[in-house]
This record gives sequence, structure tokens and C-alpha cells, in this order.
Amino acid sequence: MTKNINQYRQWIDQLLDEGRTVQVPVYGMSMFPILMPRDTVQIKRITFEEMKPGQVLVFEQNGQWVAHRLVKKITKNQTLITRGDGLPYSDAPVDANRAKGIITKVIKTRSPFARSINTKIDQFLVGVAPVTGWFFWTAGRIVSWGLQIR
Repeated sequence: MTKNINQYRQWIDQLLDEGRTVQVPVYGMSMFPILMPRDTVQIKRITFEEMKPGQVLVFEQNGQWVAHRLVKKITKNQTLITRGDGLPYSDAPVDANRAKGIITKVIKTRSPFARSINTKIDQFLVGVAPVTGWFFWTAGRIVSWGLQIR
């Protein structure tokens, strides 16, 4: 199965390199309440110069593809600081060359908050993340627990 996942990611990477926009499913609760498991998002490759705090980046970290919000970009060494909206802390710094692209649109979702992708709310969420991260993390655990019961 790992081989299939790696082939799938390589194929998606190739499509992004060709300038195409791709649709992929989301797994996990780290971006709760904006994104939820089984949502479908659209990803587009962008350059480091085009990246802006507030955008939701897709990047590779520890062999996984992760979608987290860009909090800060450090131009000197092309490093990105990211954070899941539903997490209490920022991620370890990410090299910009690990970025796959940004989420440009949420195609299918169960979250009423998904419409905030690529709006002014993105920048607001970057500023309030130290407070909302703990709240969203707790709420996400409750929602996730409820989803497992069913």
C-alpha cells in the first residue's frame, strides 16, 4: 500500500509541475474547523515569492503530505512556519522546496467554515492562532470522538 501512496503522490506532483490544478481528499483533523476528513480540496503549485501568510499550504513532512496554514515565511533561508488551525502549536520549520502548492478551493466539505479559504479571514486566523489553536484542538477532539462513535 505504501508503494501505491508514493506512486499517487508522484503522479500528483507531476501534474502540479505541469501547471495543472489537482483535486485531492483531506484526512485528519489538524485544520479543524476549516477542513475535515474526507473533504476534497483543489491544489495549485506556486513559487516561494507568491506564498503569503494565511494561505493553506500543502507540503511534505516526515513522508506525509500536510495541509497547514502559512504563518510566516523567512526569505533569508526560504523557510516556512506553518500551523494547523486545529493545533495548539506551530509545526517545525519547513524548507520551501518541500511545498507542493496551496489550497485554492474547497470542492466538497462538511464544514461551513471552508468558504473562508483565500479570504481576509485567512490573515485573521494567522493572528489569532495562539488562542484559537487550543480551542479548535479541543473542539476537534470532541467532534472526532463523536465521529468514531457512529
